[in-house]
Amino acid sequence: MNKFLCVATALLMTFPAFARLNAHEEARIGAMLEALAQQKTLIFIRNGTEHSSDEAVSHLRLKLSNTRNRINTAEQFIDKVASSSSITKKPYMVRIPGKSDEKAQPYLHALITETDKTLQ
Repeated sequence: MNKFLCVATALLMTFPAFARLNAHEEARIGAMLEALAQQKTLIFIRNGTEHSSDEAVSHLRLKLSNTRNRINTAEQFIDKVASSSSITKKPYMVRIPGKSDEKAQPYLHALITETDKTLQ
């Protein structure tokens, strides 16, 4: 019986059962995605394929809907979901005219820092 309890406890600990975005974190992500949608000259690069900001937002909203019960914060969304392919593990890139391509992760962190100012 003790062995069963240990195994059951270990399994439960591997599931993020208590992870769930609260309304504030959902609002933070929503504001960030709205700001991303406004970046009409931005090119979002996923697995070597270029996408518009609207396509990027649509893709990230889909990923959010599939993962919102496994993350607690907007930062986790950026770091674990919105910055790389869940299949290939390749980082997403951002191209802004006149600038060098950059990884999406720091770009999205900077964007959420800006949009957080509008939520307070």
